[in-house]
Amino acid sequence: QYWHDPLDEALYRSKSIFLAPINQENVFNSTYKQNLMKIKNFVMVKFTADTMVDPRDSEWFGYYAPGQATTIVPLNESALYKKDLLGLKTLDKQKRLHFIAIDADHLQINDAEMKK
Repeated sequence: QYWHDPLDEALYRSKSIFLAPINQENVFNSTYKQNLMKIKNFVMVKFTADTMVDPRDSEWFGYYAPGQATTIVPLNESALYKKDLLGLKTLDKQKRLHFIAIDADHLQINDAEMKK
């Protein structure tokens, strides 16, 4: 269950069994943040020609502004980041959060890109 309905936030939050909990959208679970803080680097890859993920910016934790499906709120403007609910803001400030864009479709990454 990977769909976050931007037009029905209440339904999404009440029925989501993966995305809402893991993104700290209903109840704060400090273990999620503690575990994420243990990693050396968090590398997020956005596939700029992705035909599967909608919106593509969600590959970098961006998402639609509430109540519509047009305007994207980037990670650094989201409550998840500003409140540091997962530790992404901390990782970013510590230079351990990395954003990579690959000009390809979903998960189409070659060895050369992986070695960068």
